[in-house]
Amino acid sequence: MATGSAPRQLSTGHEVTVPLTCRARLGGAVFAADWAPLRAALPADLTPLRFGARRGAVTVVGIDYRAVGSLEPYREFAVVVPVAAAGVAGVPTSLDGIGGYVVDLPVTTAPARALGDELWGFPKSVADITLDGTPDSFSVSLFDAGNRDVELSVAPGPTRARRVRQRLTAFSHLDDRLVRTPVDLDAEARVATTGDGVSLARGHGRYAAVLRDLGVRPRVYAQFVASHAEATLHPPERVD
Repeated sequence: MATGSAPRQLSTGHEVTVPLTCRARLGGAVFAADWAPLRAALPADLTPLRFGARRGAVTVVGIDYRAVGSLEPYREFAVVVPVAAAGVAGVPTSLDGIGGYVVDLPVTTAPARALGDELWGFPKSVADITLDGTPDSFSVSLFDAGNRDVELSVAPGPTRARRVRQRLTAFSHLDDRLVRTPVDLDAEARVATTGDGVSLARGHGRYAAVLRDLGVRPRVYAQFVASHAEATLHPPERVD
């Protein structure tokens, strides 16, 4: 497990230094999801954050990475469950334990897959992903075996962009251990708390099945677009 600032060589031969700073544009939405399948998808040490009596949430994000160390630019499709590491029935008892458990993270290149899998234990696979966006909208399509399997479009509209500077926590499994990765985010984002302009289309492939298995519902809690974002990923830390 990585500690401190040190170069790491991936199985693809690429060398990166952790902490690793990335620059990207992104867009996504937070959807309601059924509590029971969310609970079943998570390790015992984590619980889904509650958004209602029988509801949690799933965040779906498309990311266009433009600078990631020595790697070529790549695209990513993230499926993340908001969770609490310290909580009772989905109600956090400590803000330090709030984060997101990474359920699925397809990317467009083999080095990008190796980066997330080998350094942080993110469940990455290689897939075809297309992206399109403006300062006010963003769309991402994910393909399985040549067929469009998931398509997400968001359009928070011409709301005023605001600077978001926040430390996030990503949970994953590395070497069969639950770990947390601190992520420092600095972005200019447009955010809306309505579902207007949000569309999520699902096919019948493996990526759409992930969303169905998580019990994702049409209701939207929030949507967001960031034309400029910088994220610094720190070494993973064991969750004791």
